[in-house]
Amino acid sequence: MTNFRSDNNAGLVPEALAALVEAAQGDAVAYGGDDVTSKSATRVAALFGAEARAAVFFVATGTAANTLAIAALTEPWQRVLCHRYSHYNEDESTAPERITMCRTTPIEPGADPTRLAPQDLLPHLVGRRGDVHEPAPGVLTLSNPTELGTVYAPAELAALCRLAHEHGFRVHVDGARFSQAVAHVMRTLDLSEEAACRALTVDAGVDALSFGGTKAGLAIGEAVVLFTGHSPAAARAAERLPFLRKSTGHLLSKHRYVSGQFNRVLAHGAWVRHATVAATMAERLAAGLRIRGLTPAFPRESNAVFVDLPPAVDRRLRNRGHAYYPFATPVGARARLMCSFATTPADIDAFLADIPPP
Repeated sequence: MTNFRSDNNAGLVPEALAALVEAAQGDAVAYGGDDVTSKSATRVAALFGAEARAAVFFVATGTAANTLAIAALTEPWQRVLCHRYSHYNEDESTAPERITMCRTTPIEPGADPTRLAPQDLLPHLVGRRGDVHEPAPGVLTLSNPTELGTVYAPAELAALCRLAHEHGFRVHVDGARFSQAVAHVMRTLDLSEEAACRALTVDAGVDALSFGGTKAGLAIGEAVVLFTGHSPAAARAAERLPFLRKSTGHLLSKHRYVSGQFNRVLAHGAWVRHATVAATMAERLAAGLRIRGLTPAFPRESNAVFVDLPPAVDRRLRNRGHAYYPFATPVGARARLMCSFATTPADIDAFLADIPPP
């Protein structure tokens, strides 16, 4: 069987496993007061440059990272804008409304079904009354990579941030697979790891980032990163977030088991190398599908491939033991095939071998 359900299904990268073993040695101060958490926060912050003055908070899950970051940036009478098919809108259940108490407003995409563009935002920004009878400007949240596997380029992010800020919105990036976005930009724009991290966040004007760990091969854990150096809103959020984290049950007693994994996987660029493996396997898969007359629905820019499988092909693949999810997209239901750091060329070839030639 090949498992393309999700990169969440993979095991742990070696660095994460080593970090867990290391964290189990001896005693440490609880609730994030330990040296490992302090060093890990410093390592995450360093990716974005000293001028970003990034404040870093570790939490257990991606849902917590997204909702707590946005709650810290907003008031309950405000609005959160997001892509209609974003994870925030489609896969966080009612957590966004329960935690932030804000109105969630999904936006239908325009010419590019995977990414929002400034013209998609405008109807939700201009012509507002601006009185107490409607939600006030809050946050624009963008997934990068998107839920459909594409990556917002730095220039695209900068244009969206400028427009959002002009209309009183802060900008949050859901980076559940941030390592994929960084690897893509490093490759396509020939940037260093740190330059790519800055280009996708502080240089573009992003206020907050949910830095994903679990989908990148960690056992548990995400990081909320607030860019206090250029964003007064992020600076205020950094004062609020510790209380939000505690009151929602995400201040972990043995914090070092989460934070230590980040410290290990970020060392010497391991996180990007693992992301590159997953993306390379996804490209091998996309190329093989094209040879078999099955064109991926969207550009392959991360570790996800979406394809319209004819019913007979779908049945054959499932009967042969291959696992993947059907996925709602702006162009209709598609099979979502996710690769991970643990996906091998043999996995890809076994899947492709069970697809009849065109």
